[in-house]
Amino acid sequence: MKRVILPLLIGVLFLTLQTTLLASNPIQRIRPDMLLILTLYLGLSSSPISGVILAFILGYLMDLFSGNSFGLYAFSRPLIFYIAQLFKDRVYLESFPSRSLFVFILALVEGFLILILLKVLNPTAFSHLYPLWFTAFLPQSFCTALISPIFFSLFNRGSFLLFNDHRMGIGEKG
Repeated sequence: MKRVILPLLIGVLFLTLQTTLLASNPIQRIRPDMLLILTLYLGLSSSPISGVILAFILGYLMDLFSGNSFGLYAFSRPLIFYIAQLFKDRVYLESFPSRSLFVFILALVEGFLILILLKVLNPTAFSHLYPLWFTAFLPQSFCTALISPIFFSLFNRGSFLLFNDHRMGIGEKG
């Protein structure tokens, strides 16, 4: 039960920080997506069923608080979770650059997926969305990628201390 409730509470805390403190940045569109980092960490370290349920709930909560089209994050976060699950044993994620690159690529994938969903769900002309790719998605993905190794190491330490895990974590493969 702790493995579900604790990440959910951390996700709600991150969502609160994202929508309040980080929204007051002078450059509001460029802020790290801490929930995406948590979703990717869950994709690399948790079981498929409980992790995808958490990813869906966190995406649903993000939809509620963001005020955007409803269901975009509830759809994209479980998909990103499963992509992380798919690559967790195929990608070397021990170093700072590899973790950052992994998060950067999946943040861009999510941005591209959201852009496609917006285009499909509302077929009117979205000429203002394409420049957002360069002015918002790329800088936000880069900012998220820069802080992700710090969060990954904090999550690893917290998971080890809280659950007294004797299995190998992300950073401890033999």
